[in-house]
Amino acid sequence: PEPPRAVPGSPRAVPGSPRAVSDAELRKLSEQLLAADSNRAEPGQLELNLKGSGSNGADSRLFSYVSPALLARPTFSRLLALLDNYEPRTGRDEEETAEERREQREFLEAALDTPVWRLLESFVLSKGLSPSAEAFRADLHSMWFGLYSRSGGKALDSSGFEHVFHGE
Repeated sequence: PEPPRAVPGSPRAVPGSPRAVSDAELRKLSEQLLAADSNRAEPGQLELNLKGSGSNGADSRLFSYVSPALLARPTFSRLLALLDNYEPRTGRDEEETAEERREQREFLEAALDTPVWRLLESFVLSKGLSPSAEAFRADLHSMWFGLYSRSGGKALDSSGFEHVFHGE
């Protein structure tokens, strides 16, 4: 049988949640998150490299210019610190050092200290989607940095962070 289809605008039941989240609430939240993003790049801080994107040549970087001031912001600098922590080949276990775990914590703390993440955390808690701020943060850490296999179970060789932020 075909799974039930969502009716546009109807509340979405979240498994284990005492309250549903409607499409209208999600739309409003996304607008609030965009408005709260004081950490985003300002005009002139980024230049896209439209000629090289998608190619495998020497000039294949997505950005042709990124402002050093932008990269110095806590969330960006801590993100950059994480990028050398991952084994690019599947089938090989990721090995996390104490320093890499510290970098994960520092990145997560910097992200959660932004208006966007404070707003999201408040929404999640108000909807009963997480029992506490600590549980929300632990779940977020697990989703981003928890290891799983992309190699048919041969190794714990990937994480959500690596897949999304590192372009795995």
